[in-house]
This record gives sequence, structure tokens and C-alpha cells, in this order.
Amino acid sequence: MSSFFTVPASQRKRKRDNNAPGKARKRRETDRSDAREEADGQARRRGRQARDQDDESISGSESDDQAQPENDIEESEATSEEGETGAERRVRLAQRYLDNIKQEIDDTGFDAEDLDRDLIAQRLKEDVDEAKGRQYRLIAENLDFTNASHAPFMMNTGASTGVAVCQPYAYTVSKDRTLIKWQLQPPDRGRRTRPKQLAYVRGIKIKASAQQQHGHAGPILAVAASPDGKFVATGGADRKLIIWSADELRPLKTFTTHRDGVTGLAFAPNSSNQTGFGQQLFSASMDRSLKTYSLSGEDSLAYVETLFGHQDHIVDVSAVSVDQCVTVGARDRKAMWWKVVDESLTRFLGDSSAKDEYQTGSLDCVAALPPQNFVTGSDSGAISLWSIHKKKALFTIHTAHGVEKPLPLEEVTSEADPKIIEDLKKDDRRRPIPRAITALAALPGTDVVLSGSCDGWIRVWKLSDDKRSLIALGTVGKGEPEGNQMNGHINGDIKQPNGDVNGDSASPRGSRTPCALAERLLGPVRGYVNSLAVFERRKQITNEFGGKKEGECQGLCIVAGTGKEMRLGRWEKIPRGKNGAMVFEVPLKTQSA
Repeated sequence: MSSFFTVPASQRKRKRDNNAPGKARKRRETDRSDAREEADGQARRRGRQARDQDDESISGSESDDQAQPENDIEESEATSEEGETGAERRVRLAQRYLDNIKQEIDDTGFDAEDLDRDLIAQRLKEDVDEAKGRQYRLIAENLDFTNASHAPFMMNTGASTGVAVCQPYAYTVSKDRTLIKWQLQPPDRGRRTRPKQLAYVRGIKIKASAQQQHGHAGPILAVAASPDGKFVATGGADRKLIIWSADELRPLKTFTTHRDGVTGLAFAPNSSNQTGFGQQLFSASMDRSLKTYSLSGEDSLAYVETLFGHQDHIVDVSAVSVDQCVTVGARDRKAMWWKVVDESLTRFLGDSSAKDEYQTGSLDCVAALPPQNFVTGSDSGAISLWSIHKKKALFTIHTAHGVEKPLPLEEVTSEADPKIIEDLKKDDRRRPIPRAITALAALPGTDVVLSGSCDGWIRVWKLSDDKRSLIALGTVGKGEPEGNQMNGHINGDIKQPNGDVNGDSASPRGSRTPCALAERLLGPVRGYVNSLAVFERRKQITNEFGGKKEGECQGLCIVAGTGKEMRLGRWEKIPRGKNGAMVFEVPLKTQSA
């Protein structure tokens, strides 16, 4: 006798009841009792027969109360031999099962094509899930952000307003109309590796024979690189959107479709593989409009359509998929999720609660977390996590980058009389000012979120497993040693070289550095973080045919654009800030750590 689990597939058959099930009919109580007694008798007879044969079923015996008709019961040869234990019997049955599989392969053959098709289909499905954000990898806990190495870009330009990456290249733009292409060097065991400059463009290159003069006549405010590495797009305060060839930064076409400065650019991820119509580009502008473009080739660069919805300047845009993106509208304090194909949008109101200590005046930056989440940063220093299924923020971190204490009255008043100054201090109602969030970046498909401000640090946040909160993981890199600091500080107070705090020393008036400016010089970043870009360093695997593919994660590469002043403002400058960019290489944590 054979078991269903130990017989080849070609011989597996189940006994079925030939009688088709029909509707239940009403029967008398006597008929029911007779049927019940008959079923109990059959069960008792089967029990006596089983005890006589001393057989033990591999799937367990059924109770008398759950007896089934005889034609539904399948006997098994999975019986115990004399002196055989339960473990030995399981091993014997497993060996018999493997022998049956081998026999089936010998009879029908092994189809390698089916196996290859299954593997390829599984890999393609994983790639699509990762591109759309459905594949969620938890890598934040495995990264050593504290021991990240950093190196500055060797550049002499104005304040950097944007950075874009397309591995292994990076592109930076600045307020002095400069676009530079860089090659990011691979990390060398924690050593500083400076990026190498490859191409450089500034202003308008006038050519008498050219039909159109390309180049920016005003500050460049945004930059984006296409996923396929063919195009670079820049937008500026001169209302121009220029498409460049990524290889040599050769201008291909200039769009003048916007009526005000272009403040945000974003390419849709993997758009060429999903639509077949080329790269999809989104552009945001101060004219309160969102425009889309299709870039198929150097000879096919076309404007598609214009979308409206914001009531103030659109200052940032982040792409979600080929036909979806999310934007923030500055002082209208709204974030909008756009579905271009469906011609629909969802509004999210970012107003502060009356109970909040600091009120939001504008939403300044946004980063998408496909497929249905995004984060925003405001001038009140708050970072909020959103979901497209809820109009209110899921989670908010207030004063994420801290606050700046007011300057001492001695430095902001013209009074010289100490008595008057003391009276002014009694009525001083000035409050600390939160540091505005000036840049956000997220690594799609993972739980890593980065933020930047004017405190000299890039802070790391971990997206929770349920995608409903953000967890602080610290900062990227280490601060400067005390000997390299202009003035040390304790909890925001300036510490003079002789040990006095807050200017109690006998140093002359005006020789001290204000608290707000000194605190910004403690981190590795010198100035405002106006833009952030991040990508994942992965191991390159070469197969036997010479083909290459990406393997497991080996760390992160973070590029930050910095400046003495903010990207869209000039009302405040950091005296010792630096214009340029900085690259951070984040390694994996060691097993001992």
C-alpha cells in the first residue's frame, strides 16, 4: 500500500465520491438517529480493524465523531516496521519521497528552460518592486554614519544651490551660473577621496553661427540628472530650463515655458524602461505651475503639459514614478501629490497646530518615499512624515536641527549705559529661533532619510518598520576637534579662550562671535546645506560571460551642496561658511560594533 506523499506525481490519484452533492432534504428524527448509529458502527469496525493490523497513519487517525465515508478514506503504507522508532520512520519516508522524485525526473526529464524562466521572472519582479518602492529594505541600522569619511569638492564658485547624482558622476550648480560635472571616486578604506572635475560650464557661450544662444543669464537654482545618464537638466532664476548632454555638458535645448524662476527639477525613476517614450522630467516654478517634459533623444526633446494647483511659489518637487510626483508650495503650506495620467491631485495641509511652540510659515523641501509616503521640511524646523491615505501628517519632529538662542542685548542695541541695558534685559521677551530645514533626501526602497540645515550637520532619520514614524539615528560624520573650532560652546553658549562663558571676559566689545554663527561651525559642513543627494554603493558582480550586475549593499555615498547663504534667499550669511560641496562615504558597521 502506498501513501499520497511517497508516490510519484504521475500515479497520484484521489478517490472521489461519484455521487454529486445535492440539496439537503428534511428527514425525520428517526432517520437521523439511524444514520448516526450506522456511522458509529462503521467507525467502530474500522477502529477494530486498525488495532488488529497495528497500522499507524502518518497523518494521524480521525476520531469517531468525525468519521467519513469509506470511499473518502485512503489507506497508507507509512507503517512502522518492527523495532523502528518515530525518527527512523520519518527518515525512511523522506528517503522514499526523494527516490520517487528522482524516478519522476528520470521518466519525464529535467526542463532547465522552465527553471531559467522562473529565475528571470523573479529577478524582473524584484527590480520592478524596488523601482516602485514596494520592496522595503532595512539598511539604516547596518550603516556606520558616525565614522563616515568626508572630503570637500575643490571648486571656486558662488553658493551651491543644487546637486544631482548618477553613479559614478555628480553635478553641482551655483548662484554664479556655473554647472560642473564631477567623477566620484570609490571609497579607499576610510580615507578622503576628493571628486575629480570633468567638465565646466559658466554663463552663456555666445556663438554667432548658432541659431539659439544657450546658457543661464541668472543664478541656477536647480539641477537633475536622468537615470540613464544621458541628460542633465538645469533651471534658473532667468526662467530658463536647459537640457544638457551629460557626457560633455553640451547644451541641447533651452525651454522658456515658465513665466518665473525654475526652482525644482526631478526625473522620474526608470521612466525609459516603463513607458518607452523616453525620460520623464518634472519642473516646478515660482509661477505656481508644474510642467512635464519628454526626453527621448537629442532630437526629441518636447514639452508635454502644464498643471496648476498651488497658491504660492512651488519651491521643490520630488518624483515618485513615471506619472506621479509630490511638490511643496512655500507659503501656502501645502504639499500636493500629482497623478499626471489621471489628471488628479491630493492636497495635504501643513499648517501648525495652535499648541505648537513654533508655527510653520512655509514648506521648503520635500522627498518622496514610494509608493505612498513622503517627508516635508519647514521653516519652523519641523520634519513631517505623510501618507497619501491621510490628510494629516502621520508623525512630526519639531525643531529637528535645534534652535538658535537670541544674540546678547549688548550686541543688538545701541545703548551703552549698563543700567539701561539691565532694564532692557528684564523686559526681554525674545525667543529662540528654530533652524529651518533647507534640504531633504531619501533613498527609495529603504528606511534612510537625510536632512540638512544651517547647524553644520547632516542628520539621519530611520523610517519605522510600519512606515508611521521617524527615528533619530544621529549625524553623518564627526565634528571638528576643539583646536580647530573658532570658539567652543556649551549648550549654545560661547566659550571664550580664557574659559568665560557668554562674554563675561574682559575682551573688547564686538570681538566675540555670536552664538548662532559659532554653533553652525561645529559640524563637518561649513554653511547652509542647500541640497542633498544620496545613492547606494553596491558590490559589482561579474559572471562567467563578462556581464556585470549589482550585488549587496556596501555603504552610502552622500553629496551635499553648501553655501554661505540660502538657496532662495540672501538675508543672512555665515561669515566663515564655504561655498561648494562635500561628499560623505558611509561604511557598513563592523561585526564587532
